[in-house]
Amino acid sequence: MMTPEMKQTFDREGFLAVEGVFTEDEPIPIRAQIDALIDRPDDPPEGVKITREGDTVADKNDKAALNNNVRGAAFLVRFMPFFQEVARHRPLLECARGLLGPRVKVFRDQALFKPPGGQAKPPHQDQSYFRVVPETDLVTAWIALEDATRKNGCMRYVPQSHTHGVFPIGKDPDRPLHHVPLTGKRNLPDSLAVPVPAGSVIFHHGYTLHHSDENRSDRWRKAIIFHFTTSDAMSEHDSFNEEVSLEID
Repeated sequence: MMTPEMKQTFDREGFLAVEGVFTEDEPIPIRAQIDALIDRPDDPPEGVKITREGDTVADKNDKAALNNNVRGAAFLVRFMPFFQEVARHRPLLECARGLLGPRVKVFRDQALFKPPGGQAKPPHQDQSYFRVVPETDLVTAWIALEDATRKNGCMRYVPQSHTHGVFPIGKDPDRPLHHVPLTGKRNLPDSLAVPVPAGSVIFHHGYTLHHSDENRSDRWRKAIIFHFTTSDAMSEHDSFNEEVSLEID
């Protein structure tokens, strides 16, 4: 599935959208599992962490901090056998290995949702959080469980931003969970919206700046995200190495 031309595009631009990695029907049972988490956020499977829209807000007296809509989940692959099988999906692994090499693991996993009116995610780099070494051995797979559109907050990428390495980071005083890349005077291009149909996977380099807008539709935008690394890669943060989602090769 991963052709030399696709790999060249990824290496040049820092991201690659691949349609049809999952068939039309394959996202259906995955969405059912996700919907069960959203419907029962106070009773997740053991080990799975649920986050809410209001969790990002620094001022807990602000009404935005009271927004209990589910925003995401973490450690689905690590603790749920169903998602371990999703992570072993053959076409997905063919793509991951085509970008990273023959031996890979799921270093970290999460699910990210945008409920109607869901907040934007500001520009950031995954490597600013994970600090994987070797530095080029982190590739994120953003898996669309339903159509991701400009209206519901599809992913946006800054082309070739991965060529700059990891930027220093600041903090958003209103939403301190967010890393703010300090890009200085670099003349970076505008980000590109990348709408994709359900079953598509967008792969991006660990250095690539990416973000998403708020959800201006009346439907949820749901995706699962697997952060693939080479099998021998490690994080500078010991705690991350102790919480690897799934060893594959």
